Amino acid sequence: MRVEDALLQLQVTVKRAAKTLYQVIHSARANAAHNHGLDADKLIVEEAFVGKGLYLKRLSYHAKGRCGVRERPRCRLTVVVREATAEEEAKIAKLRVMNYKKLTRKEKQLMPHRLIEVSPKWARKRKEEEEEAGASA
Repeated sequence: MRVEDALLQLQVTVKRAAKTLYQVIHSARANAAHNHGLDADKLIVEEAFVGKGLYLKRLSYHAKGRCGVRERPRCRLTVVVREATAEEEAKIAKLRVMNYKKLTRKEKQLMPHRLIEVSPKWARKRKEEEEEAGASA
């Protein structure tokens, strides 16, 4: 996924981790452009993973004057970005065009169903025939 698309996706995501992940990807893009001289517009997210971080140790107070150690777990978020090749850029552009066509496709207009008649036709014909027979007699 392109870095720009990932950042746009994270801006509209309503999850607790979205803000942190947005900051990490934004920082990775800036680091790649500044430190390694990569083009920021051609970057794609190669992988993103979460690992174990340092645990903070806190006291946990118990009854009768005793205490224990409570560990506050932390995690480490790693995002790896790289510059896309020309073939990957062409493939991404093709997918974007296909998705645009799919999203902007005009849907067929729905036609209303024919109304189902309540009384069958044969019942009306008999009534009409009876009325004609009664009128002629």
